[in-house]
Amino acid sequence: MAKVFSLFQQLKHAIKRKTVVFSLATVLLHVLFFESAIWKDWTPQAPQKSNPSIQVNLRPTNVAANDSDLTITKTTTKSPAEPTRAIPKKSRSIPTPKTKEIAPEPLATRDIKPEDILQETITAIEEKAVSTHAINDNTASKLVVRIPSSIEMRLDVTHTKVNDTPTRGVATLSWQVYNNIYSLKLEVGVNLIVTTFNLYTLSSEGEIGPFGLMPGTSTDERKTKAATAIHFNHFEKTITFSASNKTIPMQDGAQDAASLLLQLAAIGNGNPAQFAPGREFKVQVAEGRDANEFLFQVIEEEEIESKLVPANRKLKTIHIVRPPRPGAYNSRLDIWLAPSLSWYPVQIRNTESNGTVTDQIVTEFKNRVINDDK
Repeated sequence: MAKVFSLFQQLKHAIKRKTVVFSLATVLLHVLFFESAIWKDWTPQAPQKSNPSIQVNLRPTNVAANDSDLTITKTTTKSPAEPTRAIPKKSRSIPTPKTKEIAPEPLATRDIKPEDILQETITAIEEKAVSTHAINDNTASKLVVRIPSSIEMRLDVTHTKVNDTPTRGVATLSWQVYNNIYSLKLEVGVNLIVTTFNLYTLSSEGEIGPFGLMPGTSTDERKTKAATAIHFNHFEKTITFSASNKTIPMQDGAQDAASLLLQLAAIGNGNPAQFAPGREFKVQVAEGRDANEFLFQVIEEEEIESKLVPANRKLKTIHIVRPPRPGAYNSRLDIWLAPSLSWYPVQIRNTESNGTVTDQIVTEFKNRVINDDK
């Protein structure tokens, strides 16, 4: 029994020594394995971050004020563990592209289409030469007009036949314009001691439109004749007469015998240059049983005697004339317009072919303005 116990102790010690030896051998093998090049090559290594460096070069340029041309180069530092690659001798180096300097686009043509430039040019020319364009056209529809204010005029009338005593009378011209509607009445009579005996009344009613006064109806009333009327149809552009069966094509800017006087004032108010001496223009005028084109000629600036200005002073006027037109009308019509008085007619003279002269001279202005709408 003692021998068996002794053998068991010896075996136990032997096993312990082998275990220690085995453990040391195992540790030694692990150390050799981790230090070997095979382990270093096989073990994945964490990527090493490289800190990029940015290099900025400033170069002056002539592109524009306050602009700068920047050339930016970005380089990356190689990791020490990264193997260096050899560059083949026959490899071509890529040239650095040169910066192309683009001149700034001219301001006048930037983002502007050719049709826009053309339209702007046309608009500028039209705004600058609208009056000149109107003057060069000899039709009243192309004249620039601005309607004068409502007013009442008192006139002295003198009717003189050849080798006869003048007949004197008075007249009242009432002009009212409101909300683009106008009414005009000219009443001529004999001034009696107590009242005035009306012999002749000419009236006109209509609208204010693109050509100035646009008559609708004109009536002529006389003591010795039946009343007649003239109708202007602006939709069909026709003129008809109650005293005849005529239907005449209506021109733009057509007037009757009464509205013509205020239309002339509107032309002067629109642009005084339209009454420059030597100018001519035409206006279609309907009166009686027919309508004709009146050719007006601007004669000159003229100073006349007038009760509308203080004593010992003369009134500056523009004298225009409508000469006789064979086959249409035989009388001469002279009109004096006063630029300083809103171009109202201040004197009218009709000279018939037989020498009879009728003068109408404005002696007083009496305002009757009722919220004018020009």
